[in-house]
Amino acid sequence: MLSKLSCISVQLLEPTLYVDPNSDMSNVIRGSININLLKTTAIKSLSVRFDGKMETKSYSFDVIENMGGFAQKKPLARQRLVLYPTLEQDDASRPLVMNAGLTQFGFEMQVPSRLPETIECSDINVHYYVTAVIEYYNDRSFFARAYRRNLVKEFAKQDVRVARLPYENIFLGDAMSNPIDSRTHKCGWLNYQILVDKKAVALGSELPITFRMAPTFDDGVTVDRVNIQMLERRDLHRDSTYTTHSVHTIQPSQYNTTSFPTEPLKNDPWEGTMVYKIPDNKELVHSTQEYSDFSVSHTLLITIALSIPGTSSGRYTSSRRTQKIVTFQAHIDILDEAIGRLDTLKLPTYDAPPPFEETNEDSEPVYIDYDRKYPDPPAYDEIFAQQH
Repeated sequence: MLSKLSCISVQLLEPTLYVDPNSDMSNVIRGSININLLKTTAIKSLSVRFDGKMETKSYSFDVIENMGGFAQKKPLARQRLVLYPTLEQDDASRPLVMNAGLTQFGFEMQVPSRLPETIECSDINVHYYVTAVIEYYNDRSFFARAYRRNLVKEFAKQDVRVARLPYENIFLGDAMSNPIDSRTHKCGWLNYQILVDKKAVALGSELPITFRMAPTFDDGVTVDRVNIQMLERRDLHRDSTYTTHSVHTIQPSQYNTTSFPTEPLKNDPWEGTMVYKIPDNKELVHSTQEYSDFSVSHTLLITIALSIPGTSSGRYTSSRRTQKIVTFQAHIDILDEAIGRLDTLKLPTYDAPPPFEETNEDSEPVYIDYDRKYPDPPAYDEIFAQQH
């Protein structure tokens, strides 16, 4: 966080970068630097940096004891954009005199492609940030050429989140809606099919799962319980690969209107859709691609506990029920929580009036000079020039 006395701050137009894992195109960060001065000041330089760092857990006992859990550190990106002095200046050492008050500098800079997504967990920490840097002279003594003794440097930093999209062209349709289909499985008690609504689901969102059961046991089958678990695997690649596992129970949503049958299934098949709540990033970490240093993957495990009446043996019939277990598991892509917020993204409303006046006596629209009355918005380079 910046001190309240700092004269500089940075504001990003898009603090989250949505990256396509299959694209080599560079990403772009846009924003503005706000400089609020109390008096006329000579600015030596103004620049913006984009940095990325990765920290991974060390499995060396000496390193853990001396430096803590995160000991393997690696830079992922470092880009710099100089706003002042400009390339067109003949004298790059000449300061920029800026009046008191608020001045804004817009900027746009490219950042590398194929960046590992932002992630924070006990084994891996990947984070990115933009830093605005200003160098200025704290008085007007530069006219006397004594300003070198009074050079001041200040920083303003803002985090950038890199969120991976599941597939290409996600914005052209619901690419996450392709289902996971177990197909029909047959056993001695029932035929069942499990249909998971999505192959990719964001942290904190809901996941519908449809169950279809057709009993084949004459005396009926009872569904005792259904458990949904998320198996998380984290791999760190060193000279050898270190793997950690964790298991998370996925709870049904409190807004479910369907419940599993409590009576034995005998003749008629049963079908129902249950909605489950995926934990947020405080309990579960999102999946990642396979990177040279790490990877995180998830498996959805569905366990159905069944029971059937006790079997007969001669003159005796057991009153105890026999327990049966069926399971299904599949790979699932757990996405950053920011991807889930795309579902609620609202585009700004278009409030301009239609390109015609009131209708005439014949109820026909009368078109006017639309370009004259409603001019196009200014181009980005024009806005940039006005801010300077």
